[in-house]
Amino acid sequence: MLSSKFIMKRRELFVYIAVFLYCTALFFKRTSIPIDQNILNKIMTISAVISLGNVIFDLEMSLKQWLITVMLGGFLFIDSIPTGNHELLYLFILIWSCRNVDKNKLMRYIYTIIIVLTLFIALFTGIGLIENERFVQNGVRVRYGLGYNVWSILPFQFYSICMYYMYFSKKVVRLDKIIFMSLCSVWIGIVTDTKTSIVITIVGLCTMYIVQSKKIINWKQLKILVLLPEVIAACSLFMTLGYINGNVLFQKLNILMNYRLMYQSIGLEKYGVSIFANGNYRVSAESGNYFGIDNQYMNLAIAWGISALIIVLIIYSHLIRYCLINKNIKLLIIVIIMVFMGIMWSRMLVLVEAAYLICFSDLFANANSTKQKLKCRREKISE
Repeated sequence: MLSSKFIMKRRELFVYIAVFLYCTALFFKRTSIPIDQNILNKIMTISAVISLGNVIFDLEMSLKQWLITVMLGGFLFIDSIPTGNHELLYLFILIWSCRNVDKNKLMRYIYTIIIVLTLFIALFTGIGLIENERFVQNGVRVRYGLGYNVWSILPFQFYSICMYYMYFSKKVVRLDKIIFMSLCSVWIGIVTDTKTSIVITIVGLCTMYIVQSKKIINWKQLKILVLLPEVIAACSLFMTLGYINGNVLFQKLNILMNYRLMYQSIGLEKYGVSIFANGNYRVSAESGNYFGIDNQYMNLAIAWGISALIIVLIIYSHLIRYCLINKNIKLLIIVIIMVFMGIMWSRMLVLVEAAYLICFSDLFANANSTKQKLKCRREKISE
């Protein structure tokens, strides 16, 4: 018989292969490279099948772990039937398969993949081999994709690269590097006309810079943060309903948020909210006929259904709890910023930007692995 150690190593190899396939396919789906989307979708399916193999042949889970797995997986499977879009289910299976793999190493692995591919796109866009798409909105607003098929992709991808650079840095990052990354984000934000990305990147970098020399004394006081995703989701619904009812404050806030509340209210009135995904939900990027819901929470509730929203809220609450248990201040900051960012942008489920999602698999990990080698490293605030 094969030793359990050998089986574990083999499964770990399959996890890394699955993550590579998933992240690479997802990355290229968002670029301007003319690749057949069906091919990329099949690659993501292959990734899910490899991950599912790790799930099926894992005989070490407790009854509780299996119940959680079947419940969450079942809901996501049923939720994907009306639209035929299985991306959330694939992501869940991939995350689950990471349960007995070192999370920190796997996050670094994803981080490395994204840096290499981002540099690849930057190089080939710079020399003209990849189209720098030009987007014109309302005949006035001009934005550039910089090698990606949506103008907002690179700004937030760069933000995530900056945050993970700060996270993985063993030494204190100097101020001049913070300034350099901030200036790069300003340039990208101006070219793509994505000003919020500039603010988020600078705020994130400054916060990470500050915590390098700070130490949290009483972590128990931060337990309230576990409810933050649910609070933000409730606030998103409250703002949308306030706009629908004609509240003056939310009317002004809508303008400040580039009419996001207007599109949320249109989506809520047109499609409503159901338990599972709405197969009739459609987005449009056509000039003069644009429609899309950027708010992650409202997008999930309207397009993917309440069941998907609840599962995502559970995931993020667990991620915050995970950071608190491990006293991981840097990862906690990254997760919390993303939770707030969900009000304006739908990036919470994009693995190439939110690599920390794999830490949710800690919920399914074996007890011994969770305590010892399979958690994200605890941050050393002072060296």
